Amino acid sequence: MPIRGIPVLEGEAARRFIKEAKENEKKRGTQPLSKEAIASYKGIIEDAKKHGTLPF
Repeated sequence: MPIRGIPVLEGEAARRFIKEAKENEKKRGTQPLSKEAIASYKGIIEDAKKHGTLPF
């Protein structure tokens, strides 16, 4: 089976890709969690602590 070449961006497509990647790096962050999700997480952790099943 022949090995296919790896596509490489060149010219304007490469410049646009790098520009968009840098813009998206600035937008990085986390999504806010709902109060219900936080309460659920805390309940799961507390239950795991009671049973000694936390790996840390």
